[in-house]
Amino acid sequence: MRKSIFYSVIDQAALSAFNFALAFALIRIWSDNPEVFGVYSMVFAGALALTSVQNALINAQFTILRPKATSDNDEATLLSMFWTVNVAVVLGAMSLMFAAILATGGHLALAASAAVYVSATLLREYTRSHHFSNMNVRAVLALDGVSLATSIVLLAVAYAFGPPLDLPILFAILATGLLIASALAAVTQRQHYRILCDRKTAAFYRDVWRRHSFWALMGVITSEFQQRGYVFVVAAAFGAGSVALIQAAALLFRPIQLVTHAWGKLARAVLAEHLANGDVARARAFTLASFAVLGGLFLAFSAALALGWPFISESLFRGRYTDLGGIVVLWGIAAGVIMATGIFSLEVQTLMRFKALSFGAALGALVCALVLALVVVLGDFRASVLAVIAGQLAFFAVVLRLLPKTGSAAAVPSETARDASIPAPVEKDVATP
Repeated sequence: MRKSIFYSVIDQAALSAFNFALAFALIRIWSDNPEVFGVYSMVFAGALALTSVQNALINAQFTILRPKATSDNDEATLLSMFWTVNVAVVLGAMSLMFAAILATGGHLALAASAAVYVSATLLREYTRSHHFSNMNVRAVLALDGVSLATSIVLLAVAYAFGPPLDLPILFAILATGLLIASALAAVTQRQHYRILCDRKTAAFYRDVWRRHSFWALMGVITSEFQQRGYVFVVAAAFGAGSVALIQAAALLFRPIQLVTHAWGKLARAVLAEHLANGDVARARAFTLASFAVLGGLFLAFSAALALGWPFISESLFRGRYTDLGGIVVLWGIAAGVIMATGIFSLEVQTLMRFKALSFGAALGALVCALVLALVVVLGDFRASVLAVIAGQLAFFAVVLRLLPKTGSAAAVPSETARDASIPAPVEKDVATP
């Protein structure tokens, strides 16, 4: 476990450093035209939102169900079924991004490259979740290293010998690194990446969808509106330049979000084991310990950011992005609330209480929408971060009420005893190896 945690921290530190450096490099490169960075931010936000949809529909489900497989063949069948669904989701997401960019006036090269980037992001997220679900964090680290190295080399070549960096070139480079890592992951475990287009697969996933994925998706849609809906509202009401300013401040706290996301990949498997054994106390102890550690990292990071703000403001933003200080403070509050909500909600997710969570997320989305409407009426896009904070606080209050009591005899991973779990394919004779 300690090695897995160590590898996970190293992996996320590398990803965070790359994304952090890339974002601020783009701010400097496009400092004379912030709208370009605003478009990049919208595509990036769209990719993150689609990743959350994928996690709700697929990754979270197979991470919880994989330990139930009784043999290697059963496991291969289970994962191949989810892989088949994932391919359909990736194709749908790619088509959606392509059509959305063309519909909003983007040119063909931008639409095609952004669509490929989104599909590559989803493929890499699936393969990362596949390895995390088996606690094979070393493989995640190795393949992310391949992806980052490829992207860095191609970016260096493009900067040194190519034309000025534009969005299509950038998305093509990032997609290449992600696709190479995903292909290597699939090749090494081909038995888990078969396409099973048959009635058994459809029947199996229909059961997963009916009991859990639908409610998980509803929760994700409302949660994503809370966390990223402001991007599209600000873009529509105030323009891409305003998005660039808001996102420039948000980028400072992206390492915290990435670390929390990486923790979730590992923690989901740990919590699934504890709660499957009915050990609520150990699950809660793990959640609280995680909150203490990640909270400490958040406070240390925030303190370092505050101390280094004069240098960051001058060297990274070069005076191009004015009035960032107040927005950064708001994003610090938002990042802390989002982190806490993510940590505690994972315990509820592992119990597969997606229906209850979806109602909590809906409440948060409603609060967020009301605040965003007020922001648009008042005409101050900087206050849009308050919508994120308000929505997340409402959702967090619901999450705390949904946590199981540590004094209970057992934790049932479902909404009701009738839906205690989704059997593995072989258990309910939906599919055979």
